[in-house]
Parts: sequence; C-alpha cells; structure tokens
Amino acid sequence: MGIREKRLENDFKELSQLVGNSGGTLAIVSTQGKPVEIYKIEYRCKGIESVRNNQPVYRTTHNVEITLGNNYPKDQPKAKFITDIFHPNVFSNKNVCLGSYWTMAENLSELVIRIGKIIQYSKDVLNLKSPANGAAKNWAENNMHLFAVDNQTFKANKKPTSTIVWNDFK
Repeated sequence: MGIREKRLENDFKELSQLVGNSGGTLAIVSTQGKPVEIYKIEYRCKGIESVRNNQPVYRTTHNVEITLGNNYPKDQPKAKFITDIFHPNVFSNKNVCLGSYWTMAENLSELVIRIGKIIQYSKDVLNLKSPANGAAKNWAENNMHLFAVDNQTFKANKKPTSTIVWNDFK
C-alpha cells in the first residue's frame, strides 16, 4: 500500500471518529472510491444561505462535497457546497476558497472543522482581505457584529463518565 492510500485510509478513520463524536452535528452522507476520495458531508449548524433586504437568511443544514485529488495530500483538496451559502470565502459557483497555502500536515478532519467554521462565519477563519465573493465581503464588513452566527465545534461536549483521582494510580 502506498503513502497516499495509507493517508486516505487514516483520513477516513479519523473523520469517521469525528463524525461519531460530533453529537449529530456532522454526517457523512456518501463516499466514493476505495480508499475513499470523495465525501459528501452534512453540517448541522447555523449559516447564511442568502441576504434579503440586507438581512441574513439562515439555514441549519449544509452539504459540502470534498474531493481528495490524485496528488492529495501534496495538493490541497477541493471543497464545494451543494447547498446555497452566502460567504466571502465561497465563490459564486459554490467552491470553497481554501487559500493559496496548503500543508500536508492538515488532515481531512481538520479541514472538515475549518469548513464548519467558514459556514458559521467564525472570525478566526473569516478572510476579508482576499474574498471569493465581493458582495458577501461588503455585506460582512458592515455586519461584523453578527458573527459568529453559531458556535458549534462539531465535537460532542460529553462529560466524563468517571473521574480519575491520584489514588487510582497507587
């Protein structure tokens, strides 16, 4: 098995674990390939579908297709929304602008979380300096007080079932 195939397998395992621990906020809708190279992911969080009369129209489910190309992980994945979204970092054709810098160290689970933050207008990933959608950028600059529109982490907030104390190690 080659390095790419091993990475694809590891990405699938890690993403499956993330989805399993997401408390229902993420779902793998479908996959293609063996090992998997194309994912359809459903995000269950608040995001902006469009703007009407300068007011956001929200939606709470978003679907994204992520394609891990032939040169992945050397080359960055491609991500495209299937559902409508209004965002400065998403082109009008619904392709997600992932930036010009990609590092092989970012795994698929981290990318899925980053796209979730994009949906939510999380300020730590919102890039208004190099917008993919100028109208969304202009609207966002004038409405920064609305962001983030959600604060979903896509990780379940489970309390531990037991507490370990120092005496347990004696």
